[in-house]
Amino acid sequence: MQGPCIPKSTKDLLDKVNVEERHPGLQLDKFSTVGDQQAQKKTLEDVCKARIDSTLFESLIKYRKKYIENLPTKMRRMWSCKTAGPLTLHLSRISALENAGICLHPLYGFVYLPGSGLKGMARAYAETIWKPANPNKTEKITNVFGNEPGEKSQERQHAGNIIFHDAWPEELPKLIVDIVNCHHSAYYGAETDDDKHAPGDWENPVPVYFLAVPSGVTFSFALSKRRPDVDDELLNLAKEWLIGALCYMGAGAKTNAGYGAFKPVERIETAEFTLELVTPAFLAGASQNKEDCDLRPATLRGLLRWWWRTMHAGFVEVKTLRAMEAAVWGDTNTGGAVRITVERHGDISSKLYDKRELMKEQLEKPPDKKTTQGLFYLSYGMGEESKQGRKQRYYILPGAKWKVRFTARASRYCADSKDANNLEKREQGKEISADTILNQAKSALWLLCHFGGVGSKARKGFGSFADIGEMGLDECKKYAREFREICGVAEHQENDAASPTLGKMLGPVEIQTEWKDYWFALDQLGFSVQRFAQRYKHRLEKKALGLPRNIKSPEGSFNLTERCKEILKEQNARYASPVHYHLAKGNTGNLTIRIVAFPAECLPDIETSRKFLQELLKHLQEDLKKRAENNEHKGQKKDSMSNVKTPVKQIELPNAGESVEATLLEEKTKKGRWKAKHNETNLSGPIQNSDKVPSDKKAGDRVRLIVAYCNEREIAFEWPT
Repeated sequence: MQGPCIPKSTKDLLDKVNVEERHPGLQLDKFSTVGDQQAQKKTLEDVCKARIDSTLFESLIKYRKKYIENLPTKMRRMWSCKTAGPLTLHLSRISALENAGICLHPLYGFVYLPGSGLKGMARAYAETIWKPANPNKTEKITNVFGNEPGEKSQERQHAGNIIFHDAWPEELPKLIVDIVNCHHSAYYGAETDDDKHAPGDWENPVPVYFLAVPSGVTFSFALSKRRPDVDDELLNLAKEWLIGALCYMGAGAKTNAGYGAFKPVERIETAEFTLELVTPAFLAGASQNKEDCDLRPATLRGLLRWWWRTMHAGFVEVKTLRAMEAAVWGDTNTGGAVRITVERHGDISSKLYDKRELMKEQLEKPPDKKTTQGLFYLSYGMGEESKQGRKQRYYILPGAKWKVRFTARASRYCADSKDANNLEKREQGKEISADTILNQAKSALWLLCHFGGVGSKARKGFGSFADIGEMGLDECKKYAREFREICGVAEHQENDAASPTLGKMLGPVEIQTEWKDYWFALDQLGFSVQRFAQRYKHRLEKKALGLPRNIKSPEGSFNLTERCKEILKEQNARYASPVHYHLAKGNTGNLTIRIVAFPAECLPDIETSRKFLQELLKHLQEDLKKRAENNEHKGQKKDSMSNVKTPVKQIELPNAGESVEATLLEEKTKKGRWKAKHNETNLSGPIQNSDKVPSDKKAGDRVRLIVAYCNEREIAFEWPT
């Protein structure tokens, strides 16, 4: 079922009002369109377009500040904190949408943090972090927050002595549509411990769209005494607890995925790393636009969990693996012991992946018409265009840097992860120190930066990070073994697992080159991989490189076991590539190609997969070594697209569905349709529903049109109906 949540008569009236002129809260709560996730995405985009009067907002901010500053200095505390990651809150509040709410001011429509929620955060921090270190001062918690029903039955109930005011943004924040994309829903949602629920690469991602505030938004926080005679110490403690909660726990929803993180104070212990991009990364959020092409904390966290599982999967059964993962990263029953924040470090540039421009680069031409350009073979699907809309993807240029901060706390391992939510059973679990937890996160990050990548086509060499050099593979295995010992997991010889496991990993194969140009290196890698695949042209064996894979006039054998047919649901089989290509950069800027492979249970079985992947690695070792020797003096340009001229001036492009000002053109399309020019970018294109253009309109008229689609080279419009 799909449709608006309001009567048709009301909707007809509403359609006469531009989305930009509507109240964000009403647009979200009353005017939402119920449907699938694509309908939800469109609804949320409309909420983002709804605008708040900036003049009104500025006057409200001044009034709020004046109101608090009118209190005596000793009775108040006021400070600002900036978000270090995206922020979302009240996702699950009652709404027609699925987990897509956000806390908007009921009158003015901007995002804010309610004082009641801040008070709860501060109390949680005081009870769980501050209280164990100060067991003789617990009465101060009651004095600040008040006592609860039944907390001290012999005492009369009283309110807290400190008032927690709502936190308001200092500047009008922009809402964005964000996305969470679970790739292992069967694994995380399993009710049984059957191995068919292993976290394999065959599951289809399940996207869910929701609203968030981008990072870098400054909020103003305020506390005040309820009465003048309240002790100053209580006010100072309340501020300390709230700052601790904001920096350590985070505000709002999805805090373990890096959402709601604020700039931490110096006293919080953290591990920090700088991640530098070596190859282009196809990173994009829900809108797939240039502005949200960035490394998101949730993306990084999901990848770290994947590499963390490779450290343990072969040693434990699925139920135990889930419980161990919950102790480090959290699950639906308990929060994780590791928090991640990601901040940009310097300027980050993104471009549209344009094959036409890349074809002009000094890339080696394919040897025949049956061979695809190596670079395009690896990046298939990223550079295509369509008249129905842009399929090209934005990528971030190498050299981009992010500061990543881990904050770890002590945790407990419970053999059944559901027990972690029960205080009594949780206390019986194995205690894990914060240092141990931190080492697990650092090991996963090392593996990601050494063998993996981020973004689309990450397994094809795109999105590779520079090595972080804090440890090595043997040290990662040592930390993994120590963690299992602390959890009390019986140690045994590593077995073949349904999901990728580090001990059974093939490689790494490393080919050192003199190449500095990442486009050239990726191109040569693509040619080499394609040459191997051509050995198995029209043969089913190629499916061992991942499913689905189109085989024309298939020959050969690729026989799945009955178990794998059940896991993959063969009619819609999916299995990500078991091979990971990574490009590392040396001190002189020379690139090293690094390759690892994980034998896969369902491609079509462990032993067949292992033999096939060993053959692939042997081919790549020999072929890429020859290519590196024969092309030693090529590929020396560091950034082969840095000087590409963009035909459109560097201004923000309009989004699909946005109302823009345009001028009707004399020129018509071949089918006689109207064409128009977007006045801000000078891009011109057809009006797709030209039959709706009023008959009295003529060339040269300035009109308001709706953008159907737009990229840096073309645009199409629709006449508003």
